[in-house]
Amino acid sequence: MNRYIHWATGAILMLTSMFPSAGAAQEGRHISLEEAVAEARANQADAAIAEAIAVGARQQARAAGASRWPTIGLEAGLLTSNDPVAAFGNRLRQGRFTEADFDPTRLNDPRAITDVDAAVVLGWTPVDFSRDAALASARESAAAADLGARWARRVAGYQAEVRYVEAAAAELLLGSTEAALAAAEANVDRAERHAAEGMVTEADVLQARAALEDARLGDITARQGVDDARARLALALGWPAEVVPVPDTEALTRPDARSAVPSESSRADLLASEARVRAASSQVSRADRARLPKLQAFARLEGHADEGFSARGDSWSVGLRLSVPLFTGFELGARRQAARAELDVASLQHDQMLNRARAALAEARRGLESRSSAVVAAEAAARSGLEAARLMRLRYEEGLATTAELLAVESAATRHAATALQARLSHRIAAASLLLLDDPTLHALSSEGVDR
Repeated sequence: MNRYIHWATGAILMLTSMFPSAGAAQEGRHISLEEAVAEARANQADAAIAEAIAVGARQQARAAGASRWPTIGLEAGLLTSNDPVAAFGNRLRQGRFTEADFDPTRLNDPRAITDVDAAVVLGWTPVDFSRDAALASARESAAAADLGARWARRVAGYQAEVRYVEAAAAELLLGSTEAALAAAEANVDRAERHAAEGMVTEADVLQARAALEDARLGDITARQGVDDARARLALALGWPAEVVPVPDTEALTRPDARSAVPSESSRADLLASEARVRAASSQVSRADRARLPKLQAFARLEGHADEGFSARGDSWSVGLRLSVPLFTGFELGARRQAARAELDVASLQHDQMLNRARAALAEARRGLESRSSAVVAAEAAARSGLEAARLMRLRYEEGLATTAELLAVESAATRHAATALQARLSHRIAAASLLLLDDPTLHALSSEGVDR
């Protein structure tokens, strides 16, 4: 049976060497935690999308305020017609009207006349209360989008840090499984040697070999975990698939390690939500102001030419227009009710977001506190497990312990080491989460102060 196992293992190794793995074409790149956070904030897809949305919102705000400025345009046209009214008006505009043109025959049946006109048109709406409210809403929406982009960059940095320490933990776990595999191989050698000396039975050797295969399985699983963790980290960094990030394991083992995400004094996501409530409030004001008067000014300077394209006449017009909507088929009332409903939605969503943020912050604080105690307990258990395994090996070498006892103690030591590593990982993630969610002004934020 032993020979068959060795033959199968050798065949697998030979086939593996003949066919290169898919990851052989990948390029490993060492990266620090600080570099990873900076890369994610600059390249992560969600952060880039949020930034593009913010750019669009800023331009929408510019467009909303454009009507406060006068507009100037050029117009040109060409018209050929024998319509009596058109012919009469074109001759008059071109300054070609003569006494003969009053002939009833020419008035009723004129020849076709060509009119080429060009004009400079000026328009301005100095007073539009509804427009001013729409501009205020657009500016608040742009502010919300900017804050959303800032929060997206912060979240991208946080996600990169989490993926980074997970990848570092996977590296450390692989080192632990490799050590366990080496210890299992040594145990098989000891068991076979002791069996040859008559100190243990064949059953002890089989137990040692079974433990070796378990250790090999754990090593295979840990190697896959490293590859998976690195792939998730690359995705968080916005890297192409062919570049594999290789983290620094000290990022997880340093006791004084701090988050590499730049600290900020406020929760940009909550401030963005607050700005959206103000934008919705401005939309209500816009609907209310749509019933107020609107004042428009206009001016027009135009010239006309005949079919020979020679300037014959020009004219100008200047005027003011005051408009007040009296009845719009209930449109304005419906728009106000719709805007009011949108404000209610935004306010309720903001209140819900605040409540969830406070609950998440309290949970993060409790989680960090409990995980700090868990790290102390888990590392103490890991140290005790390692020392117990060392002493049991000595007893086993002296024939004072059975193979089953040795394997049980070493298995427990490996398990305690993995638990301690997971405790350190959880503690680090909890610390990063608390830094992300913490904000001393959180309890002061509310939608109650927004004009609804």
